[in-house]
Amino acid sequence: MSRIFEALKLAQLFRSSKAEAKPPVAEAPEVPDRRKSPRWALDVAVYVYGHGPGREPFHEEAHTLNVSTSGALLLLSVPVQKGQQLLLTNEDTEREQSCRIVFLGAQHTRTVEAGVEFSEANPDFWHTARPVEIRPPQLNA
Repeated sequence: MSRIFEALKLAQLFRSSKAEAKPPVAEAPEVPDRRKSPRWALDVAVYVYGHGPGREPFHEEAHTLNVSTSGALLLLSVPVQKGQQLLLTNEDTEREQSCRIVFLGAQHTRTVEAGVEFSEANPDFWHTARPVEIRPPQLNA
């Protein structure tokens, strides 16, 4: 027990003799946005068509949370899986676009956030006049 007591005493002396430590730097390294294209906060009504796990077809009217030329973040009420193929129809323009689910996000009571990626970029699918770009938050101290 005396060795433990001596070690504690030594540690206390060491701490008291040390210069006051500087607080850690609050700056975090900036993480680059690795998205293929910028995204915009835009609520667009879309029809979503696909096949469920048992290959039974489904469709639903959904809404986007944000969009880009290469995809969107949708709020879906049907169960979906990452990698699943879907067909979107823009309710306003009646344009169709195939896509696949690349991200499953927050689950709410009856819905799930699903990120979809178009097979190729399609800037005309959303048919927007002047979208508001979403930028990642800046972490400044």
